[in-house]
Amino acid sequence: MSLHLLSESDLRTGCKEAIEALELWLRRVIDMALRPDFGDDYVIATRNGQYLFRRQLRCSIMKRRGQSPKVYPRPIDAALLEDEIYIVCLPGLYKDYFRPFFKASYPHCSRDHLRFMLAKLVDARNRLMHSNPISVRQAEQVICYSYDIIEAIRAHAEELNMGQDYNAPRIVRLSDSNGSVFHDAQIRRNATGRGHVQTSEFTSTRLRAGDRLSIETEIDPSFPPCDYRIQWMYENPAPEHARYLGKRITIELLECHVREDFTVYCKVISNQSWHRCGDVDDCVGLTYKVLPPLLAEGREGPLSDGAS
Repeated sequence: MSLHLLSESDLRTGCKEAIEALELWLRRVIDMALRPDFGDDYVIATRNGQYLFRRQLRCSIMKRRGQSPKVYPRPIDAALLEDEIYIVCLPGLYKDYFRPFFKASYPHCSRDHLRFMLAKLVDARNRLMHSNPISVRQAEQVICYSYDIIEAIRAHAEELNMGQDYNAPRIVRLSDSNGSVFHDAQIRRNATGRGHVQTSEFTSTRLRAGDRLSIETEIDPSFPPCDYRIQWMYENPAPEHARYLGKRITIELLECHVREDFTVYCKVISNQSWHRCGDVDDCVGLTYKVLPPLLAEGREGPLSDGAS
């Protein structure tokens, strides 16, 4: 469809979705490429006695993350699009870490060419985020460049998956209605590959019976959604008090859920006749502490000293 035929609202929505998807993929590429060699704190890591990134970028990312650690569980989550472009286009890092992610669509793409294409998206992103108009030509660039680069990254991710013993979908991210986000690096996995997150290690939010809890999962994007299904499970399910919408579940917490270790399991099951963990290809449990409901007003505690 010609973009000229779209309403301005639809055009802007499509562009925002494309840029947001690209940002998520770039963050994942940076994390996948750098964490094995430099650890979780690669934003402030050094190489051959020199910091990987310039001081201004290190400080801005760490300051932004320090102000909202729940919003940015990984340092790279606090990076802006222009920060991500700077990182993937750094001369030494591009050659040694990032070029394979772009070679599928751009086999002869130089670092400067990639940076030139990505830089065109920054102005459009800023216009979209600040309710300023964009041209149809800018919209074409946003949609074409973003999805071309995503497809290149996806192709390399598939190559990496094919190199594994089990080419099966895995959970790479979980988020909940408390504002907490849990990435694959925060998921503890046992010898069989099943994972667990003790949410109290990452958040001080308290849940009580009567609250509503929503959890959403993100599966390795190199696997199309039609290749697998998602199942949710927890104890005392009371199905009439939960809504399952594929990647998302919403639970109305009841008194039967009150306990120290209320756990919600997200299971991923591929369409294959075999599964990495026997019955599932991935399973991650999120454990919450659920407190009893608050007492009704006027019954919250003992009477004051002056009461008769």
